Amino acid sequence: MFWLIWQMGLLLLVAFGLGLFFGRQIWSGDARSAEADQALAEASRLRTENENLARRLGESEARKKDVTPQVEPVTAPTAATEVETVEESPAPSEPKAAMPATAPVGEGADDLTQIKGLGPKAAAALHDGGVTRFAQIAAWSDTDVEDWDARINGRGRITRDDWVGQARSLVG
Repeated sequence: MFWLIWQMGLLLLVAFGLGLFFGRQIWSGDARSAEADQALAEASRLRTENENLARRLGESEARKKDVTPQVEPVTAPTAATEVETVEESPAPSEPKAAMPATAPVGEGADDLTQIKGLGPKAAAALHDGGVTRFAQIAAWSDTDVEDWDARINGRGRITRDDWVGQARSLVG
């Protein structure tokens, strides 16, 4: 047996070397599949989106703390206070984001779930808020989009799925 190993030593060394080479290639991790690259890209995108959402949540909480309304006790109005209220002119207040008007009475509401990404729960929330027509969504400004996204807890879905653009195409 020793004689066979001695005679074939060179071949055994070559075979051992090839085994080391191919083993290193397989197990080194240098060769990644396209699926692995896609998974890494998706993980990176989700991580970035999560950081952006956390940042926006912090900003909105800070904004809520800055704009806390002062609540006054409610008292029954007397005739004198009613007269004063009528005679006084209203003080100018901060301009609020214009919310779209509700649909005229007598006209049916649009099926808002035709918009991709707008499910039945979001459609119900919009309907409760007075948004029942595609034209109302098509008229939203960036401020309206942010307000409604916060109200329905959309986490950026309105912008991501382009509800305004879809509503515009459905209207016209």
